[in-house]
Amino acid sequence: MVQNEAHIIPANIAPDPVSGNTQKDTNTMQDNDTYSFDTIVDRHNTHSSKWDKYKQQDIIPLWVADTDFKVAPVIQRAIEDRMDHGVFGYTSTDDQCNQVVADYYQKKYACHVDANWVVWVPGIVASLSLAIRSLSTQHQQVLTPDIVYPYFHTTPAAAGKQANHLTMTYAQNRVRIDIDALEKRNAQGARVMLFCNPQNPGGAMYTRDELRRIDDYCEANNLVLVSDEIHADIILDKDKKHVPYLDVSAHALNNSIVLGAASKAFNVAGLACSWAVIANDDLRQAFKDEMHGIISEINPFGYTATLAALSQGDDWLAAMNRYLCGNRDYLLEELNAIKGLQMLPLESTFLAWVDVSELKLEDPCAFFEAAGVGLSPGSNFNDTNFLRLNFGCARSVLEEAVKRIKAALI
Repeated sequence: MVQNEAHIIPANIAPDPVSGNTQKDTNTMQDNDTYSFDTIVDRHNTHSSKWDKYKQQDIIPLWVADTDFKVAPVIQRAIEDRMDHGVFGYTSTDDQCNQVVADYYQKKYACHVDANWVVWVPGIVASLSLAIRSLSTQHQQVLTPDIVYPYFHTTPAAAGKQANHLTMTYAQNRVRIDIDALEKRNAQGARVMLFCNPQNPGGAMYTRDELRRIDDYCEANNLVLVSDEIHADIILDKDKKHVPYLDVSAHALNNSIVLGAASKAFNVAGLACSWAVIANDDLRQAFKDEMHGIISEINPFGYTATLAALSQGDDWLAAMNRYLCGNRDYLLEELNAIKGLQMLPLESTFLAWVDVSELKLEDPCAFFEAAGVGLSPGSNFNDTNFLRLNFGCARSVLEEAVKRIKAALI
């Protein structure tokens, strides 16, 4: 735990006399990493949404989806260099910035993206809204996964549309859209289908075959698919590979809006910068037209961090993914050994999806808060049987959380 009035630092963590931060826990340091993810950074008094939720309470916050890791050194240096300039006026991008995103898709996925397909937006949720508003002018429904993070359900309503929930499946312990059920579904009244890959919550990565079937459904029903791929860089298994939806087929490329950002993988969500890849000229123009008077300019540090992450952050990202893999494996072993808990295996994200239905608790989230662990209620994602646990933190913090969970249940 980090050091403040209400929290105690575990014995194997020592405070750094210079920075005031805690030093790395050498017992859990990954030998093959040149970066330390065991270092605990005190986020109190930084207006952190994650940590301020339980301000002055002895509750470990493992809820909202940002990590507690310091950013990659290349990002830190890039921001410091930009800060040294001293002028932070309105900032725009050019073809060179867009090309960094295009190069990212080519390097990561051998997938061609033209620089002029890239549209910059302050956040993914804003892009969901823009897509719905610009493309559903004649339609009242928006197709959306039934189990997914909350904005997929609230954003259509905010745009005056009805969210039409798609049936999900837990087959093979992979939370995803039930494609067999989807193929039988009438999409009349909808123009837009929202999609989350990797899936949040649950961490499943859709296979290319699954994506082809979804694309066939969209083609048959004249749908534009809006694919939130914000967690695509967080891959926990070496044999898994993310497939961008725009790489599935020519139809998918021309009838989709693919959303991405460095915010989750590189922990820069507070800098509010993301992109949309829109190959279709008409869709892109409609999307951009909808931005006027609604979407503000992106701040210069958002651009700086994102471009540094995409062009220079690979080594740090690989090290973080190895660390998160270790955290996931630790949690799977520990939580699934506790009667009444079942954590599903996950291929991506740092967000464990834990079935607590056997505990038969009236309010599972409140129960674990009373035990000193703050989780996200499954009701936020439309499945009250589960809680979501963010393991994007130092192992020692995770160990303390598990200790508290065991104390409450065993």
